Amino acid sequence: MPDDKGETMTRRTTIGALATLLAAACSDVAEPTGPALGAAELDRTAGTPGAVYAMTNEGTANSVVVLARGADGLLTPAGSFATGGRGSGTFENSANGLILGEQSPNNLNGGFKFLYATNAGSNSISVFRTTQAGLELVEVEPSGGDHPISVTVHNNLLYVMNGGASNCSGGTPSISGFRVGPRGELTPIPGSSRPISGGSNSGCAQISFTPAGDVLVVTQRQADKIDTYVVDRGTGLTAGPLSNETTGNGPFGFTFTQRGQLLTTENFGAAPLQGGAASYDVLQDGTLVPLGPTTRNGRSDTCWIVNTDDGRYAYTTNFQTGDISSFRVLPDGTLVLLNSSAAVVGIGASDEALSVNSRYLYARNALQGTISVFRVENDGSLTRLQDVVAVPPGGAAIGLAAK
Repeated sequence: MPDDKGETMTRRTTIGALATLLAAACSDVAEPTGPALGAAELDRTAGTPGAVYAMTNEGTANSVVVLARGADGLLTPAGSFATGGRGSGTFENSANGLILGEQSPNNLNGGFKFLYATNAGSNSISVFRTTQAGLELVEVEPSGGDHPISVTVHNNLLYVMNGGASNCSGGTPSISGFRVGPRGELTPIPGSSRPISGGSNSGCAQISFTPAGDVLVVTQRQADKIDTYVVDRGTGLTAGPLSNETTGNGPFGFTFTQRGQLLTTENFGAAPLQGGAASYDVLQDGTLVPLGPTTRNGRSDTCWIVNTDDGRYAYTTNFQTGDISSFRVLPDGTLVLLNSSAAVVGIGASDEALSVNSRYLYARNALQGTISVFRVENDGSLTRLQDVVAVPPGGAAIGLAAK
């Protein structure tokens, strides 16, 4: 993964080569068929049907592929829905390019009504309403900046991270806020745009509200900082950024425990076998307090992370070693490595999502265009159930959501 310290651009080279080799195969990917499943119909108990959503990020016309999830966790293609915008057409070092629900990233409120997608190539955000027919496009709204690649929602507030340029390397990265109306429509909040502290060399990777909605968090893998912004929930405006130091290097994807503790990956510039994860308390003024040193997993390019609904386990995907690491999350937020390679996804392991009640884990391979399905066992181990082609291969696709 490229960063500001001149590491070898292994990922970009790999993706570029594979994209060239696989471009001719894109037309051979079967069109999704079968009945669509609307997320509004999903039950909130384990073992019931659900849905998984995967964004294509195609540069000509971005779309979201819907896969119906059976009670057994298995996926069936159920339609493709245009966002009305364009993706970047290239891989983005980002998380939360696609989110489901009224609160993200953990969706602790359990809302399934709306799906939000970023269109990096046309500087816009698409809002979908979930229906029995699959997805219904509500509107496409300018993102308030250049190259949006991550989005977060808390109740009626939405904030988007505009990366400025591909992989948040160049341009003028920023965040911008919106009000979310009852039908999902977005209204820009005047004066809400704020800079990201690392500027054009930030490598910003993700934006998310804390579970309480009072702080926004932005990770910067190249600047090696974590920005926080205190949210005025009355006006929707933020104060900041407050730039926080990290315990390791290269913060990327992150999530929160139900207690509000921040769990973030650290990819250490994609240095071989140097990945890990770290945890922090988030104070009301945005200050991050480390809960211990980085927990190394001995894998390469650790970038995405999810936390189970019961808070017991966390899973990271490691792009270059192509696998998933499992961690035990202790009540105080500290992380204990369970298995450095709990499951294999293949080189290109990227976005992750958990089903309702965290019974099933979905991990995509950005290079192959596949989604791997795992059952989460009581001891935190993973049992492989299925691999399904979701989007064309080549490395451009980003964004995954599930319920």
